[in-house]
Amino acid sequence: MPVFLTNILVGWLLIKSNIRKRAIFNEAEDRISGIITDNLINYETVKFFAQEKKEEGRLKRKFKDWESKLWAYTNSFRLIDITIGTLSNLGILAIFWVAIHRLVAGQMTIGDLVMIASFSTSLYHRFFRLLYHLRDIARNYVDIQRYFSILDNEILIKDPKRPVKIRDTKGEIRFKDVSFNYPDNRENILTNINLHIKPGESVAFVGRSGVGKTTLIRLLLRFYDTNKGNILIDGIDIRRLTKSQLRSLIGIVPQEPILFNNTISFNIAYGNNQAKKADIIKATEMANLHKFVEGLPLKYETQVGERGIKLSSGQKQRLAIARMLLTNPKIIIFDEATSNLDSESERLIQNALWKIAKNRTVLIIAHRFSTVRRADRIVVIKKDLIVESGPHDELIKKKGLYSYLWQLQSKEQSSQELDLLK
Repeated sequence: MPVFLTNILVGWLLIKSNIRKRAIFNEAEDRISGIITDNLINYETVKFFAQEKKEEGRLKRKFKDWESKLWAYTNSFRLIDITIGTLSNLGILAIFWVAIHRLVAGQMTIGDLVMIASFSTSLYHRFFRLLYHLRDIARNYVDIQRYFSILDNEILIKDPKRPVKIRDTKGEIRFKDVSFNYPDNRENILTNINLHIKPGESVAFVGRSGVGKTTLIRLLLRFYDTNKGNILIDGIDIRRLTKSQLRSLIGIVPQEPILFNNTISFNIAYGNNQAKKADIIKATEMANLHKFVEGLPLKYETQVGERGIKLSSGQKQRLAIARMLLTNPKIIIFDEATSNLDSESERLIQNALWKIAKNRTVLIIAHRFSTVRRADRIVVIKKDLIVESGPHDELIKKKGLYSYLWQLQSKEQSSQELDLLK
């Protein structure tokens, strides 16, 4: 019995060491996978700067660390085999020695010796099998532990226990004394923002980069919650709505649209599972994309590639606009939606935008003022505060920040036009 208990104790310690080495090896493998994925996604950047050798060297250095962790993990198996095998054989020899000694002394018969030998070999054989099964279970547990650990992360933005439902969205939005700073930044991005957006009103947000324009949209979509104040849609605090319902009320065209590695038709209809082919075509026509799609060999069944890599920036942006149109939302957000378009496409998209803006609340974030000048109201943000608000013509007459930025951009545009005429 002491010999067998020693085997169990040593086996437990060795399996524990094996699990620890497996976890270390998994971390090294994750680092390798991260570098490979990063290079595949950013392969154009690597080629632009001719850094293939640099990335190859970086991967080789990580592979050396990975290889050492792999051998450490592999050798832990050999250590289990050698140690447990040696202890088990010594244990069996000890049992046989005691049994033979008693047989010679006349304390047991040949039948007893055969029974002890059969029992010992059978016991240790089953012990080996149990040990290896436990080792496999422990290895699989370590492999999936990282995935299960995601479930342990606390959800910061939670749905209410008793959510409210908005039956018929009007599109009224109100920011009341809203202040916010990101968790890793103590400085306020927004301070005491008060803004009332009427149903069907188009409001453009302008200002220098980093003043909080996109942050307002993130707060409206509840990617974050305000530190102070409230945001209301149709008079209801958005924290009383579930996140899924809130976001279903809003259609957004982001600055950098991300597409699935699937067909054009799949990506356009992603937000509306009930969309028919006619609806998809209508949306692409409004987004000035239909002629391009019809010119492709497979038309709407064309694969766009990972993250839409087979499409140009402008084409991806127009596809994102068509995807938003198909959801037919009451509130529409354009976050630099025309930033990657040429002047002609931008004009066509703007015409489509103002057509679909009827009877809808539209929020526009843009640096190109040609996109925002037709908005009912332009809100100018400086640092973390709203400093100006009003229609384009009114803000130009005020000679404030908006007028300054408008003149600056107009001069740049005029200079570019003169260069083209030379």
